[in-house]
Amino acid sequence: MAARALLLRLRCARLLPRLRCARLPAIALGLFTAPGCVHVYQPLSSLHRPVVVDPQAANFQDLRLSVVCPPGGLVSRGEAEVLCERVSKLFENQGATVTTSGSDRIGEDLAEDPEQETGDPVAAPTTDLVLELRSRETHFTNDPLSWVLCVGTATLVPAYTESTFAQDVIIRDGTGFLLASDSLQGRIIRTFGFGTWAGNKVLDLVWRKKEDELSTAQVYAEVSADLYGQLSQLVFNAKMRWQILEEATPNGRATSPVPAERAP
Repeated sequence: MAARALLLRLRCARLLPRLRCARLPAIALGLFTAPGCVHVYQPLSSLHRPVVVDPQAANFQDLRLSVVCPPGGLVSRGEAEVLCERVSKLFENQGATVTTSGSDRIGEDLAEDPEQETGDPVAAPTTDLVLELRSRETHFTNDPLSWVLCVGTATLVPAYTESTFAQDVIIRDGTGFLLASDSLQGRIIRTFGFGTWAGNKVLDLVWRKKEDELSTAQVYAEVSADLYGQLSQLVFNAKMRWQILEEATPNGRATSPVPAERAP
């Protein structure tokens, strides 16, 4: 799933290198091999907004879209490529013609104005909209005391960690004019311990519906659904604004393009 690239570095296996109590005896750390993590996803800023656009509909026919996923923050170069691939597939399914890039080169090209440098007419843009995605972690909480209690009780008392991630979105037209920007944020809460894990497994079997299970796969599915919906809505809004500007101005540009480094 696309969101897996965002959460890959927030998974349960990442917790142990962060612990200050990593000097515990190896026999104590062996207790961690039996139980699993219980993940809870909470949408925060912008990710919980209502979405009108249906990501399954043909919303972007005849639209040329460039998706830029620079590595850094939460994603490595390989993970950025996976993210770009998944997001491009999302918009291709909605009718867009999509190209991808894993660097800032497109943004740098849009920041330049060839007419100012050479005096020649500006060539027609090779893309209609540029979608830039950057992933970062905004907050991480890990209580060492909860891990001490977790180890001391053979993981019957759970340990808690919390991570907040942000997916920064910037959308420009083919000339570099800023059309939309937003930061989609969510929180992942992990509860680690055999007691909590076993209790949730029992509830999954006898009470919860499949879509309500607190599994890692379900968390990825929920984040992906929210992310896909919000990205589709943001690009649709930017497309409407771009079309209005195209009709309202002779060259389709209301002002000079916003340089990439000045974009929020």
